[in-house]
Amino acid sequence: MSPEREAQESEDMLESIDELKERLTSMKKMMEERKSTGSGTKDLFQGHARSLQGTTMIDGNFLSFVFGGSLFVILSVSVYAFYNLYHAVLKKFPSSHTEL
Repeated sequence: MSPEREAQESEDMLESIDELKERLTSMKKMMEERKSTGSGTKDLFQGHARSLQGTTMIDGNFLSFVFGGSLFVILSVSVYAFYNLYHAVLKKFPSSHTEL
């Protein structure tokens, strides 16, 4: 590599590092402002933030109903498949009774 190309790459790297530092300081300022107003990140993840008011979230009861229904469907399909498999095996290999 030529020395001027290396110098250009090191300048670009320093510029990108400076940009990242500026972003980090701006994010820190935003977080401090949010903490000072009382709406921290905990409120955002709990669904109590002002921006999330009025939105409908899927609650635990609905999810348990959906998962219970899907469990019922899976179990019923499994029972139906094993029932048909059992009868197919009996039809293919009938048991011969010789005691009579």
